[in-house]
Amino acid sequence: MHYRTTLQAGSSLIEVLVTLLIFSVGLLGLAAMQLNALQGSADSGQRSQATWIAQDMAERFRANPEGTAATYATAPDCTQLPGAMCADYYNPGTATKVNAAACTAAQMAAFDRWESQCSYADLAAFNTIDGRFTSRDFLRAPAIGTTLTVVANSTSQLSLSANWSGKADSAKGAANTDATTTAITVQR
Repeated sequence: MHYRTTLQAGSSLIEVLVTLLIFSVGLLGLAAMQLNALQGSADSGQRSQATWIAQDMAERFRANPEGTAATYATAPDCTQLPGAMCADYYNPGTATKVNAAACTAAQMAAFDRWESQCSYADLAAFNTIDGRFTSRDFLRAPAIGTTLTVVANSTSQLSLSANWSGKADSAKGAANTDATTTAITVQR
């Protein structure tokens, strides 16, 4: 008897499916790495904005030597514009530039704190163009607390903490999404 042997030419369906499965698992891992990289990049941008806000507040505190640390530590009312606008600004409602008011050191301190912590973009009466006006408008507010915490340690020293909601923490379902903070102490 003569047996005829045939050589296999090609892959079986099972081999193709196993290869496809391994390739799919690899692509899913790559997608997860890309998502983590995007979240890390977003958190890095938020950290930069928070550092910028804290540094801006520190410079404002140092530039106003007559303003007391206690005045800077007083929490502003973010539901309305500050009482005195101590810097020139663009009013989107009237589409005009408005000149700054002559402010005392205490008014300047209150204005500085309002501008560092509050958001022009959140005021519907002011933000008629749906714009962003300061670096504070780019910072995601935390679920609990404020974006800027200011504590007067003495008459000439402030502790500043800029807080934001991190994408990586909220994506992982962390209970405390306010763990992302940039803190500095300012002495004048």
